Amino acid sequence: MSRLYTTLARAYHEMYQTLFDYASQYTLFEALIREQGCRSVLEIGCGSGNLYPYFMEGGYAYTGLDLSEEMLTIAREEHPEGCFVRGDMRDFDIGETFDAVLVTGRSFTYMTRNADVHNALTAMGRHLDHGGLLAFDNFHARDIFTDFRTELTSVCVCGPRTYIRESRNSINGETGWTWNWHASYTVEEAGKETLEIEDPAVLRAFTPDEIELFLMLGGFEPVRTIHDPPAITSVAKKR
Repeated sequence: MSRLYTTLARAYHEMYQTLFDYASQYTLFEALIREQGCRSVLEIGCGSGNLYPYFMEGGYAYTGLDLSEEMLTIAREEHPEGCFVRGDMRDFDIGETFDAVLVTGRSFTYMTRNADVHNALTAMGRHLDHGGLLAFDNFHARDIFTDFRTELTSVCVCGPRTYIRESRNSINGETGWTWNWHASYTVEEAGKETLEIEDPAVLRAFTPDEIELFLMLGGFEPVRTIHDPPAITSVAKKR
């Protein structure tokens, strides 16, 4: 598992308040589930629970699932009334079904092998009733690979701490539209020793037709693809 979600879990929780637009992501997913009349939601890749307050304010019955115990610890501290469980999206069983399963924060990009994709869709399908809604976002392969950026730097200031993330990317293509993401994190805070952590990972982008085929083979009916470069959101119903 990426150190971003373990060693750097606290840093992630603070950094992504500025790096990621949670309000916009909620607006996108909420429109989809409201359109289908969904009331119970399982969010996979819930992390430290940054989307939880939006779903609660919307009146949804919410459960969050994540692989990182460190991220879940923060979620439970921030939202002690919430329901957060640990599980791997490729093989989990929490013993109930939901109106909607959502994979948020582009967590699906960690499904780098075809077997990962198939296993994840199978596990998600077990947690949906017939006609239940599945929606997940990831990166559009065309957008990523026709404008491939080898170096990126982000700086976030959160209270007394400054986070600097320097990303170095390289294409590998070993198991699909995959690339190496080597991130270097620097945490600076007055009066404390500067922390530097290296975090290599592999990510995968998809083409819409790839996703549609995976969905059909996994027992889903593709409904639509929403393209918001460089991201795509895939929407399907369980057959």
